[in-house]
Amino acid sequence: MKDALFLVESGKPLEMIQQYIQDVIRVRNQNAAFAKELGVENIWTDRMNGTLSAVEFPGLIHPDFSKPKRRDGGSRPKKGTEWYKRLTSAEGTRNAASWIADEFGIPLSVSYKTEHGSGWSAIGRPLTECGFLFMGENGPYAMWAPDVPAIVAERARGVIDEPAASFRFNIPGTRRIPHEEWELLVAQYKFDKLSKKV
Repeated sequence: MKDALFLVESGKPLEMIQQYIQDVIRVRNQNAAFAKELGVENIWTDRMNGTLSAVEFPGLIHPDFSKPKRRDGGSRPKKGTEWYKRLTSAEGTRNAASWIADEFGIPLSVSYKTEHGSGWSAIGRPLTECGFLFMGENGPYAMWAPDVPAIVAERARGVIDEPAASFRFNIPGTRRIPHEEWELLVAQYKFDKLSKKV
């Protein structure tokens, strides 16, 4: 089932996505500075907050880092070292999924009861149930969340417990749009950008 998609136009959602973009830029610059200082080009970042988590050294491995992991080739900072302290204390971005869900009261799970028992399940993609979409600092902006009412209707195997059962999207400053409208906005943005180069 597709996520619900919302065009962000004003209010709290606009403030949130603009803050998130500034945080993403800050963290990218921070990671680039760390990479330059370490003399590396390949880096891995934390999925939750964007901070630098591993690097690939082109030659000798810095003594504060582990040998490369077989699965990805990345060296991680050893606990207790100066680089470990620096990287683990670096400020990342807020987790967009939990920020959006908390701010707008979006349930990320459903519980239900039937005559044969009860159950529970998470909804949305794990760790990225909600998120922001943007083409640049100046927009267009959108955000996604699990389509809770549709999921509740689809999974209604009994009585769905609150808060999912009564949830309805009411996010001031946004307008729900079909995915195709966002795709059109993205295409227009790319076309306008290309036209300026010609």
